[in-house]
Amino acid sequence: MSDLTSTLYKAWKQAVLNESVINQFEAPQTDSFGRWNKGDQIIYGVRYQNEQFTYYARNLTQCFDLEGATEEKRGGDTGYLCRLNRYRALRPGAGNRPLGRQPDISADASHCRFHCQDAAHPLSLLRRDPLLSVPLTHFTWNAYYNVAPIEKAGHFLWIPATNGGNVIPHMLQRLTSELIEDAVALFSQLSQSILFFTALHAGASVNHIHFQAISHRHPLPVESVPLVNYKGYQLLTDYPAQAVVFNAKDQTTELITYVEKLQQADIPFNLAMASERIFVIARDGDNAIVSEFPGDGLAALGMCGAIATVDRNAYDTVNAALIESAFKKMVVPASQVIDSLT
Repeated sequence: MSDLTSTLYKAWKQAVLNESVINQFEAPQTDSFGRWNKGDQIIYGVRYQNEQFTYYARNLTQCFDLEGATEEKRGGDTGYLCRLNRYRALRPGAGNRPLGRQPDISADASHCRFHCQDAAHPLSLLRRDPLLSVPLTHFTWNAYYNVAPIEKAGHFLWIPATNGGNVIPHMLQRLTSELIEDAVALFSQLSQSILFFTALHAGASVNHIHFQAISHRHPLPVESVPLVNYKGYQLLTDYPAQAVVFNAKDQTTELITYVEKLQQADIPFNLAMASERIFVIARDGDNAIVSEFPGDGLAALGMCGAIATVDRNAYDTVNAALIESAFKKMVVPASQVIDSLT
């Protein structure tokens, strides 16, 4: 584990011990299992007990602890990982969302779901001390805990800042060459980690530039898929969410060019960095949420085979056929994208 990664996870553990990774939410809808009603005040986050990280939640309105809202399993021999986390239905931007294309998320700083200009809001980034600040070529990148973690051992937001990390400008969830260059450089310093980005209409719930990272404790199914050359691009050969794949060590320029083409064509996408590969999966924005996983969209990790859902029925019935059916609706095949862009 690199020194940077070790420092980051030590900071996460200390934040958990300080009970900083427990936050208060207002339930946006009633839970189908009776854990909360719409409008209830819920605290949710991570604690460290008996030498391990555990989820913790309590319904403050009804005065009882919440249990049984998180589970995890593998989908047979497919390699797909599926996580159920009902608590994430409480996070900003969640709630019962309709199937299909999702409404645009406001670009106005006053409506930012990170509350990046409003220190009075309890979930504001300005009320969280960075776990770590890393100066890179274009920005200083601050690591913050995610208020709705999918990985209790560490789920981080990486957000670019200026003035030595002291100022968080409101920047939209759209990549530039400078942001990509910094992100690749950051990834090179993060050992045993997955760094990922989710564009608007591809699962993003916040319109403020951010990458996310979790521990690379489970290999992603996409990592073992063979590659094939298609018109100068490396594509996954046998995976239902066909991606363009770049080498993390020496293809930053090619990655920037491809991402710029996607954005110019208004094609949403997911991007994930794992091991030495960078996966870019083009998405059909009109199918951001599909019937196989209702209520919550699949984002970058999900498209790489690590599914996170808030829906109990989807979790109970998940199998390879259901996942692949969802991917078929949500993904624009890479070969089709390349043909359209060239």
